[in-house]
Amino acid sequence: MSPIYLFSEWATGLGTFSNNLSNIVNDNVNLNKEIEDLKKQNEELRLSYALMLKDIQNLYEEKAFQNFKAQNPKFKLLRALVLYRTEPFYQDLIINVGSNDGVKIGMPVISDGCIVGLISDVGPNFSKVSYIGDKSVKIPVKLNGSNLYGILEGTGSEQLVFSVPSVFAAIHPLEVLVTASVPSSLLPPNIPVAKIMTLREVGSLNTVFTAVPIKQIQTVNEVWVYLGS
Repeated sequence: MSPIYLFSEWATGLGTFSNNLSNIVNDNVNLNKEIEDLKKQNEELRLSYALMLKDIQNLYEEKAFQNFKAQNPKFKLLRALVLYRTEPFYQDLIINVGSNDGVKIGMPVISDGCIVGLISDVGPNFSKVSYIGDKSVKIPVKLNGSNLYGILEGTGSEQLVFSVPSVFAAIHPLEVLVTASVPSSLLPPNIPVAKIMTLREVGSLNTVFTAVPIKQIQTVNEVWVYLGS
């Protein structure tokens, strides 16, 4: 076999290899472009889905607000947005209304028809909401549908404590505690706050139950400050 033939075969093979390599490179370039296009489409879909969820949440909050107003036509309510959540545990809220809007310390804050906290600090254009789970918060409540009154206190966690005089009627798990209207309180009457969970302790003066908030503050994006009625 002549050297010329061998060289020709080698050159032909090299050309074929070069063409195959070029095709592989082009295929990879096209594949990477398709992957990038798919990533972009995926991000657009995720954004569209997030916006759709936000629209649904806004509609739900608007409907909840209008329903609550219809059920309590005398209540003066101020809608507010959550600006951010404060540490620790992101349980306190900073909202976008303040003294310029008539907000005062001690006013209750409502979300989805339930008490979630009390105004604990006020600036001209913002306010701080302390969650009902905060140790500083004490709310006069009563067992829904009865005259059994007591105090609901925060513990710094999702577990609340409900103290009542030791002589009490039977209390069952999941019974609802609502706000009690007392002379020194800014609370509206009969607004749901928490649910009874278990008996904690029985003392000579008080019996204590554990309870949990009906509405957890971590899920709140909009609130309604109760200004009075």
